[in-house]
Amino acid sequence: MSSRKQGGGDDRLYQIGEVSRMGGLSQRMLRHYDELGLMEPDVVGKNGYRYYSRQTMLKIPVINYLKMMGFLLDEIASMQRHSNLLEARKLLGRHLEICEDEARRLSERREAIVDWAELVEEASTVLRVRPSAVSVKFLSSCELLCLPSRFSGSFADAIVSLDFASFVSDVKNVITGPVILGFDSVDDAVRAASEGRECDVRLLQKPMHPISGETSVSLPAGMYLSAYHIGAFEDMGSTYRRVLQFAQESGYRPCGMAYERFVTDFWTTSNPDLFVTEVLLPTETE
Repeated sequence: MSSRKQGGGDDRLYQIGEVSRMGGLSQRMLRHYDELGLMEPDVVGKNGYRYYSRQTMLKIPVINYLKMMGFLLDEIASMQRHSNLLEARKLLGRHLEICEDEARRLSERREAIVDWAELVEEASTVLRVRPSAVSVKFLSSCELLCLPSRFSGSFADAIVSLDFASFVSDVKNVITGPVILGFDSVDDAVRAASEGRECDVRLLQKPMHPISGETSVSLPAGMYLSAYHIGAFEDMGSTYRRVLQFAQESGYRPCGMAYERFVTDFWTTSNPDLFVTEVLLPTETE
């Protein structure tokens, strides 16, 4: 045998097959570790067969742990060769930043899933109860991402908007919760639904990151007339008529914009029988 580095005196040497079984690694991987200088055998025989000491085998748990933490093999090899702890600190700091970024992304994914699940639960309840009454509710102010757009007559294009997706990406934000369409007036909203009439519209959705300036709009706090619409969005004219009739009979006067909050839509299902929309009209008493 020819030695590649000093062994452990009279300590037993283990053949590569034994190391493979004891360490849970393939022989191919052990050879790869050798090529990287990550875990070299203590002795290499004349026939090229590798032998490892117990001390060398103790590197396997360390390597496995660092791999679990996300370190690359060349990073692990570099850490083991450093002459001071500065490189180790830099590597650990870099991976901490990666972990924090992954944790943020995971938190965003969780928030989006929770919000979506709540919308599905809300829609399921509405579809089961099928409420027809108009209610009056208070809504707190909230900041929403806003993209002024043009309603082309297609709810699909407005709700699943490629322009809005690009806009969210450009402002480096992430959205969650229901899509909301804001119309300048009730008349615009009714004609858009009933006739497919083109009009200006605001595409609105809740951001996960802080927003300001032209990208944001504040949904005003106040009292709103609220009614659920079930079914195709093109039939929402009947729901608006129901809300306006209630307002007239109850002494309320819709003012400002009209909002359509899409609880379930093309994002969740392609079956229009499962579409649920909440019509929201800011209101004041006569």
